[in-house]
Amino acid sequence: MIERAEVQSLINRASSPSEPMLSVYLDVDSARELNRQRGFEAALKNMLRALEKQIGGDRERKQFVADAERVQRFVAGLKPTAQGLVAFCRDADGFFWHQQVRVPLRNDAHWADVPYVRPLLELFDDHERYGVVLADKTRARLFTVFLGEVEEHTGAYSTAEVRHAKSIGKDRLHSQPGLDRRAEHHALWHLKHVAEMTERLADQHRFDRLLLAGPVDATSELERLLPKRLRSRLAGVLSLPMEAVPAQVLAATLEVEQAALQEEDLKLVKQLIATAAKKTPADTGLAATLNALQQNRVWRLVFAEGYAPRGSRCVNCAALMPEDRRACDYCRGALQPANDLIESMAERVVAIGGTVKQVRGPAAAMLKEAGQIGAFLRF
Repeated sequence: MIERAEVQSLINRASSPSEPMLSVYLDVDSARELNRQRGFEAALKNMLRALEKQIGGDRERKQFVADAERVQRFVAGLKPTAQGLVAFCRDADGFFWHQQVRVPLRNDAHWADVPYVRPLLELFDDHERYGVVLADKTRARLFTVFLGEVEEHTGAYSTAEVRHAKSIGKDRLHSQPGLDRRAEHHALWHLKHVAEMTERLADQHRFDRLLLAGPVDATSELERLLPKRLRSRLAGVLSLPMEAVPAQVLAATLEVEQAALQEEDLKLVKQLIATAAKKTPADTGLAATLNALQQNRVWRLVFAEGYAPRGSRCVNCAALMPEDRRACDYCRGALQPANDLIESMAERVVAIGGTVKQVRGPAAAMLKEAGQIGAFLRF
């Protein structure tokens, strides 16, 4: 699981104009048709070859080739367990950092003085971290879930568990109420301790949403004991047994996360369509969005999952065109096919400092009615 501290350590690495670093983001999702025969290796090779052509000077090219070869050797032996791979390499000082992530990544590579971490930062912005507390009156287990991964942290256990007598004899008749009071006292002490541990977990891992799980009496009391700042992050209660394995915790949390993401996507698309209808800074539809992109006005590109329009690229000014154009709208230059138009558009948006958002489910269906693609504009 990638932590913010890891990304910050990458950012803090000293820049070195004489020793650039190679940053690679690679789609290795084996569920995709293009990757079923390890097509990601060919995609990486082509991406690095195109990047090498932009490098001037024999010394720098030699450095790049060393980094590129190391990344390619690593990928050749990789057995993908997730959807995306992130890698940073500077062979000159032996630095090589890699991580697989369980979320989609766009293929991208950069050669610069510092590691290119923007896509990682965008992952942190686009995906929320969940804290999960599974508790009853004597036990507790704490988890965090982020980017499709789950991590279990320290558990909490009551040190003074009090058990009820199975049957009450005459000699125990008067002692039973005392046992009940002691049991409730220790249960309260335990849940207060769990609330404190949850607060420390929030400080350490900075989760955005909190989920509780376990018996209703324990989760209700725990919710009451949580500080206000944590109660405000409470996103629901999961139905899980205390013996649940981490995979069960992950699956239950992802269901909640998916519902939340769908709600946020739907809200975003509604805002996009409403804004475009008011003729304020937003557009929908491929032609209008491409026109705004050509003017460098796009700050957030939004498109529906599965939308893969074909288009063209001007050989003269590099403008992107819809498929039905015979010549460039801007310079009348000749056009060449751009089969992955969305990828080309996304690259342009990121290059001018914008962001890219793919929406799924009900939000994708709504956006489809408005042309499947649109953008919030700078002005």
